[in-house]
Amino acid sequence: MQQEPLERWLSQEVAPQQEALIKRLGTEVREQAEARIREWIEPFRKLCLRIHAMQEAGDKRPIAYIHVSYLRSWLGQGKLMCSLEAYDDTWYLDRSACMELHELPWLYDHLDMYRRKIDEARKSYGADILPLESDRVWMEDVSIAGHYVVSLVRAAASRIVELPEFQRIERADTFRIRAGEYLDLSEDVWVEVREEKDAAAIRASLERQDGTLHRHQDWRKLDLSGGCYEGADVAYSHLTGSNLTGSRLNKSVCLGVDFSGSRMRDVDLSQSVLYDANLSHCDLQGANFQEAVGGEPLIHEGQVMGTFGVSFAGANLQGANLMFADLEHADFRGADLRGAKIILLEAAKFALSEEQKQQVRWMEEDETGRLVDVRS
Repeated sequence: MQQEPLERWLSQEVAPQQEALIKRLGTEVREQAEARIREWIEPFRKLCLRIHAMQEAGDKRPIAYIHVSYLRSWLGQGKLMCSLEAYDDTWYLDRSACMELHELPWLYDHLDMYRRKIDEARKSYGADILPLESDRVWMEDVSIAGHYVVSLVRAAASRIVELPEFQRIERADTFRIRAGEYLDLSEDVWVEVREEKDAAAIRASLERQDGTLHRHQDWRKLDLSGGCYEGADVAYSHLTGSNLTGSRLNKSVCLGVDFSGSRMRDVDLSQSVLYDANLSHCDLQGANFQEAVGGEPLIHEGQVMGTFGVSFAGANLQGANLMFADLEHADFRGADLRGAKIILLEAAKFALSEEQKQQVRWMEEDETGRLVDVRS
């Protein structure tokens, strides 16, 4: 009998509040993206200064990992704190402690509001649900905020690695920035591999289509043009400045991939997963994005996708196919959309300037179901 009120509370009260929390966090992060990303620069700069001082003193070997963790242990003090720690290639076996702390009060405020709302709803069930249930659920759902920590550090990483203080530290041949739980599950948000890369071997591996994951790769400035990579999973890889002209990446997983500044004329990304992909300043003339998805944020297998939206800022999208693509919240600032095809009924989902709206070829289905230009 005790389980029934608990299940009702979880499904009718907690679940909607979880969704509301994700929506509030997503809105704040998108609307305050620049400020929220920039606030990670200073703690990383301080950590790099600390690393450099230790290396100068001979107390720290080349760095292989910088690990960012959100710390549940501080929640009891009314704070959401994150640690930034540097390790050599032995990772947790490196006992030369090198840490900075970074507080995120705005993120704690969202969590605290969520806790108060679910606990207020619990009280309406009287003694059927104990207060510790609110505490238990809240501590579990801190991981939702953790997803935004990971997303923000990932978004900041490309700026962090350009810092003079970062460039001065000695790094291992393979260097990673990781983010997640403290001494627990974490994921790569930046990978730097300082060795010669064999573009032909990478192309062959992608074309095998044998289900191998190619996530978190450092494939910057490679020629991967003309390849058949249908269904490839290259999530969170760095392909900045690469050549993917004419390549087929349809039905692929490009979650969080940084394609910025790449040559991608006539690339096929139809039916692909593009949440948080960076396609800014790419040459995407004739590219196919039909039925690609990357719009409203969602949680899939415990992971928040779509924190920032897809970026097409400054991209050349002349003649691109954007029909039936789920790209709500995508950034089209400064993009060239001359001749790009978009379904007229979905116009409200695309944040376009008046000039861009005039550039687009608006499409509709005729009486036979064929896609045709909208009649004036």
